[in-house]
Amino acid sequence: MIRASRILLLAASALASGTTPVRAQSRVELTLAATTDVHGRLRAWDYYADRPDPDRGLTRAATIVDSLRRAAPGRVILVDAGDLLQGNPMTYVAARIDSTRPSPVVAAMNVMRYDAAAVGNHEFNYGLPTFDRARTGATFPFLAANTRRLDGGTPFPARTMVTRAGVKIAIIGVTTPGSMVWDRDHLRGRLEVTDIVAALPPQITAARAEGADLVVVVAHAGLGGESSYDTVGTGLASENPMARVAREVRGIDVLVIGHSHREVADSTIAGVLVMQPRNWATSVAAATIALEREGTGWKVVSRRGRLVPARGHAEQPAVVQAVARAHQSAVKHANEVIGRTDVAWRTDSARVRDEPLIDLIQAAQLRATGAQLSIASAFTLDARLEPGPITVRQIAQLYPYENSLRALRLSGAQLHAFLEHSARYWIVEADGAGGFRTRPDPTIPGYNYDILAGAEYVVDLSRPMGSRIATLTYKGRPIADADTFTVAVNNYRAGGAGGYAMLRGAPVVYESPTEIRDLVIAEVRRRGVLKPEEIGERNYRLLPPRRTVRVLAINDFHGALTKRPVGTIGNRGGVAELATMIREAGAACAPTCVPLVLHGGDMFQGTAASNLAFGRTVVPILEALGVAAGALGNHEFDWGQDTLRARMRELKPLILGSNVRDPDGGDIDWIPDDTLVARDGVRIGIIGLADPATPRTTMPRYVANLRFLPPALYVRERAAALRARGADAVVVVAHIGGFCEIAAPDQCRGEIIELAKELPAGFVDAIVSGHTHSAINTVVNGIPVVQARSNGQALGVIDITLGGGAPQRPELRAVVSDSVRRDPAVAALVAEAEAAVASRIAAPVTTAEVRFARAGDQYPLGNLIADAQRAAGRGDLAVMNNGGIRTEIRQGVVTWGDLFEVQPFGNRLVAVTIRGDALRRYLEALVDGRGIRYHLSGVTIEYDPSAPSGSRLRSVRFDDGRSLENGRRYRIVMTDFLATGGDGAALTRDARIEDLNRVDLDALIQHLQGLPGGRPTLTPALQAPRIKPIP
Repeated sequence: MIRASRILLLAASALASGTTPVRAQSRVELTLAATTDVHGRLRAWDYYADRPDPDRGLTRAATIVDSLRRAAPGRVILVDAGDLLQGNPMTYVAARIDSTRPSPVVAAMNVMRYDAAAVGNHEFNYGLPTFDRARTGATFPFLAANTRRLDGGTPFPARTMVTRAGVKIAIIGVTTPGSMVWDRDHLRGRLEVTDIVAALPPQITAARAEGADLVVVVAHAGLGGESSYDTVGTGLASENPMARVAREVRGIDVLVIGHSHREVADSTIAGVLVMQPRNWATSVAAATIALEREGTGWKVVSRRGRLVPARGHAEQPAVVQAVARAHQSAVKHANEVIGRTDVAWRTDSARVRDEPLIDLIQAAQLRATGAQLSIASAFTLDARLEPGPITVRQIAQLYPYENSLRALRLSGAQLHAFLEHSARYWIVEADGAGGFRTRPDPTIPGYNYDILAGAEYVVDLSRPMGSRIATLTYKGRPIADADTFTVAVNNYRAGGAGGYAMLRGAPVVYESPTEIRDLVIAEVRRRGVLKPEEIGERNYRLLPPRRTVRVLAINDFHGALTKRPVGTIGNRGGVAELATMIREAGAACAPTCVPLVLHGGDMFQGTAASNLAFGRTVVPILEALGVAAGALGNHEFDWGQDTLRARMRELKPLILGSNVRDPDGGDIDWIPDDTLVARDGVRIGIIGLADPATPRTTMPRYVANLRFLPPALYVRERAAALRARGADAVVVVAHIGGFCEIAAPDQCRGEIIELAKELPAGFVDAIVSGHTHSAINTVVNGIPVVQARSNGQALGVIDITLGGGAPQRPELRAVVSDSVRRDPAVAALVAEAEAAVASRIAAPVTTAEVRFARAGDQYPLGNLIADAQRAAGRGDLAVMNNGGIRTEIRQGVVTWGDLFEVQPFGNRLVAVTIRGDALRRYLEALVDGRGIRYHLSGVTIEYDPSAPSGSRLRSVRFDDGRSLENGRRYRIVMTDFLATGGDGAALTRDARIEDLNRVDLDALIQHLQGLPGGRPTLTPALQAPRIKPIP
């Protein structure tokens, strides 16, 4: 009897201590229970609606935990994954109004006998002192292995060890590094939050060394996805790395995660069980973990998880009692009357249209800061004001966070970037019936969709992400990138949170610790009676998605199949890389857009792989790029009309030239004027134009029977005809160029700019330009104009919204070759084309000690080529046109293929003999005021650029010191292109022309190999300009 009593006493003692005596057994099952992101939802009460909440509450979760403990006595572990101390009027009163009393959250958790909690980012919202005061009353630890105190305060422990049924369980806590952005003001200089992934391995190793049989990581971080802050710019680790932790960090048995407000019931990643209960104590995660004896310890043999909803469970009386006083205080505070209104207010549409309740927040922020503009979010779509009294709880629902207020100085460029980032919130999808539907991106929290007040703007969802802001004005004036404004914004956003990196580091011109919610409450008190018409200001619109055309433009490809270095900026171009960019650019604007690939001419002539096949190798590549049509370039004629016509027959995309006529002004039957193409039900008219100067920029004999006329008349005629045939949009492809200032892209000049100015409004929707190898991305006369440099170095992008809308500035995207994956199908075509000429291309010719650049009007490379031609023809002088020098000579080994690209046209050299007076007139033509487009050898001339055309020449001196004599005959070496009037400088009719039976490229190679050492160097003679302007 005594022995039996002793056993009963031991059992009672064990129950009181929370454990049960166990005999030596080989198997045990434990239950791990978890909550997360409770955010003060202790009672089953909705403080915003002032009524019971049937779906959630820690008091309901406590009942679930009690039932788990009854089912598994002495074998339950209870944890929370953070974000406990902030989130509703209960926590606000505890932190701001009644802060000297013990935290009601901690009191509730003590009653429930939590074993541990991870530190959540919202634990820091009221500052470290408030958090420290709250946790001092906890009977459980707040864990954060990846934190370090800098202020001398009590550090957060990394882990704790508990024992259940003889099993030692290590609980390790970690928290997201994002707190360093979101609560920077509270943490800077006081606490550091580091990388979760790096912090866990040493803690797991230490726990195992201490005898842990089971390792549970409780993480206030989500599984994955893009961080809401810029990890590169901030230097912070990922916000949500827990899937990576499960895959990469060894020794974890169970992961309990939070922060992302999602549910994960029973997921296994790399053998690790992952659970996440629903936020706001809406559910409890419960894992059953079976372990078997292994030596002196235990081994996990199975684990499974489930979620138990709070709905349907009664509130646990002990927890209700523990938070009763705090609940009463919260209800009283929440129901305090601060104003009134006579009408109903809603936020249910606040993310799709301008709503007065959001303007109320903006008004409070503008009043406090005196800023010009204000940024705010619709944190919830459930906030409302009914006619009658306005209470604190209604404003707390409208603004539930403890954000403070700042004002930043932002540029117009930052404002544009900010609004574009915000507009990413909307996803546009095809609805299956020919239209579109719009929905929020589920990966972007609604509170990261911001609204700007004080400026007027339009968000056009027809446009692709990154270019959705159709207009942005301030007091009726368009906002320029260089403009500056003061902008009110909360501290969370001011730090760049939510991915708004453009705001981080902006100058702060106002800062206050007062919470914005209190400012809004004060704004209501000040007004007394809220009237929407006094607060609401319709300053932005959200346009629904409509069908668009995305023009993807290339020009002056010149057979450049592979990437090549461009100066000192690295590799650019490559058609396989360009193909990838075209495909990705077309996909990026889906589903609203119809991609249309166009070219601006000069696609064939320029490299050995193309030229040695007379452009045939380029044909399948243009088709693989998806080109729909293109312009007729001057270099398309370089092999004569028969070869051009053969290429046009082989090529499915049409080459267009509406302004090319016969001598009588009639149409050329083999050169189409335009075409009408259909894409996904959209009809696009395309008009082609050739350069009116083509007879001067190609071999004149090849176009002698053609006339290249001013283009404006033909554009007007063809555009009207295409519209009559049902074209939804009309695009011009023109081998006509221009130039724009790099620092001022709208300061442009040239023939294509003048053409755009001549066209009537609405005739043309876009222009794809070519010929001048320049960067153009501007809007002229309401028409977007683009030219994408040359050689596939860039891709032009124009988005056209059908049915009207402001024209968008075109975009130029550099083809940064080494950063783009090659399209395998196009790469195979390139390999085939290059294999046919590989041995010839790769043959070394010389070595360049330095780079011979092609820049400006006069440069050493041009002088070098002119010297080579004079030497080949033994002339008194030589003339080389700049247009015949197609690229630079790069430093290092120079191959035959490299030199071929410098002089790809295969022009024959001739010697022209003329009298001195004719030579003087010819040299006058070289400086006639249209810019210096030539290089000379054997002679140096000086001219006065301010003198009238035809009388600018001031001196002519040959290298041997002679002056020009009118009656003497001189031998000039040049290409047959120049000798027959190419480039516009014509010789006299009595000039004698001798064919030297040499090609320009061969003369250059022979000259280079005959230089001292067989290598070109930058001698003073090469560097000195030979056509010199004088003051």
